[in-house]
Amino acid sequence: MGHIEHLQSVFDLKKKAVADIGAGTGAFSLQLLECGARVSAVEIDPEKVARLMSKLPPEIRVLQGRAEALPLADRSQDLLCFFFSFHHVPMQVQDLALEENLRVLKPEGRLHVVEPFPYGSMFDVVRMVEDETEVRTNSHAIMERLDQAGGAFEAVGKTEYTLSRPYPDFETFLKQVVLVDPARSRVFEENRSAIEKRFEEALDRTPEGCFLHQPCAAYHFRKR
Repeated sequence: MGHIEHLQSVFDLKKKAVADIGAGTGAFSLQLLECGARVSAVEIDPEKVARLMSKLPPEIRVLQGRAEALPLADRSQDLLCFFFSFHHVPMQVQDLALEENLRVLKPEGRLHVVEPFPYGSMFDVVRMVEDETEVRTNSHAIMERLDQAGGAFEAVGKTEYTLSRPYPDFETFLKQVVLVDPARSRVFEENRSAIEKRFEEALDRTPEGCFLHQPCAAYHFRKR
């Protein structure tokens, strides 16, 4: 199951104003557009913003901004999405980010957060260049308690599934996961042989291709 496939099962995207927070490469923004949504791709990194502007179709509005200070108008969005990005929001401003979500969501708007668990073959390899055990554990804890009595969000559902990503070789993994982040690149240069060994051990080789698997949970909320 993929992120957008699951999202479509819980929310009708057609003609909805949807913001992809932490858009990264823009892959999910593009899929949201293909599903009929009116998409805003929000990204903090100016270099990634420039790449998004050059590669995404003009129908997608690309904006530079932070989760805790969204460049979106009050009550303008039907849906906000965090695809593997909420745990990258600094922990000290995650509450502010949730307040921003409330500000920009329309009445009865939805919040969709997909977070990876701190385990799985993908995690086992990535943790050698960046160990996200603490931030991932924290983000799941926040999602689990977000639907509290009298709170601003009402839980609609939680679904666990595994995202499987194809990596035909180690160089592909490097380009997509490691070398895109300067901090990861520095760690990698010091531990290349060990990381490559872990990658080869973790890789799931099937007739359909070679995969790493990342278990995750999708949390879907309604604004009260």
